[in-house]
Parts: sequence; C-alpha cells; structure tokens
Amino acid sequence: MIAILTLLACSGEPSAPAAPPPSRFDAVAAAPVKQTSVEEFCEVSATPEAAKPFALPLLDGPAMARGNGWTWVNIWATWCEPCVEEMPMLVQWQARLAKAGADVTLQFLSVDAKAEDVTRWRGSHPTAPPSMRLGDISQLGAWLTSVGLDASAVIPVHLFIDPEQRVRCVRMGSVSEPEFAAVEKVLKGG
Repeated sequence: MIAILTLLACSGEPSAPAAPPPSRFDAVAAAPVKQTSVEEFCEVSATPEAAKPFALPLLDGPAMARGNGWTWVNIWATWCEPCVEEMPMLVQWQARLAKAGADVTLQFLSVDAKAEDVTRWRGSHPTAPPSMRLGDISQLGAWLTSVGLDASAVIPVHLFIDPEQRVRCVRMGSVSEPEFAAVEKVLKGG
C-alpha cells in the first residue's frame, strides 16, 4: 500500500498549485475618502449676518493685497513644519480655485518674531510665496481672539474673509487634500 501511495505521489505529473494565502492587505477593503463638511472644517464659522469684521494687526512691511472676492489668510511661521509643508499645496489650490472661477486672494502672514528669521528662511526657499509679517508678536494672542480663536491657538491658522471683509471661517491646523472640497465650499459662501 505504501508503495502505491509513493508511486501516485511521484507520478511525474505536477499537482495543481495551491492558491496563495490571502494577503493581510486584501483582508480589509480601503475605506472611501470622506469629504470634510464646512462645519467640521471650520473651528469658527459664521453666516454673513453674524460674521465679525476683519481687521489686520499691525504689519511689518507692505499692507495686505485685497481683491474683489474672498481673501484667504494663512498664518504661518518659518519654524512651523506643517505650515511650511502646506504652502505649495495652498498655492496650487488657489490656482485650482481660480481655474474653477473663484476669485480668491491668498495671503501669507508670518508670525515669526524677527524679520531676519523670515529673510534667512526665504533665502533657502526662494520659490516660497511672498508673505506679510506680524509687526508686534505680543499682539498675536489678542488678534487671534478677535477672529474667534483662543489666544493660545496653534498655527497654521486659516482665515477665510468674504468680499465684504467679514471673517466667515477660521480653521486652526494644517489642511490636506481631502479638505479641498470644504475650502471650495467656504469660498463659495456655503
């Protein structure tokens, strides 16, 4: 009997390959990317009637450029890694929004304590977008409070100001690609 089993096992015909075990990555389907709503995106959100008027703090250097449409102010610092990392994406988003017909002026506002820090940083990042700088860093907390955040809010901070110069959305923290739709909705007044 053993001889027969041995002959059958070694008959020279290849056996059908066994199916590979399932990959641990095949075990769970990827979740669809969830789009962020405006309510989830904004720490502070206001209707046109309830929105606070936007007032810039004292700046060191040129005044903020304003268009006829929305203004998006990104508050950043050279020492803030998430701030610096998102800058190129924000510029790309502005171009995407413009291509879609949205009139948005994107402004960067550095909260670095010294102008020399920004100048040195710009020397090693020559393609970075132009930026304003807060003139008196001791006023940052009071200014953040004026737009609806806590005085100790972390940067980056994004302010979305409507064409009537009212603060309609304030976002604390960096943004990522899944949030583009929320930004677009904010900038369409939604």
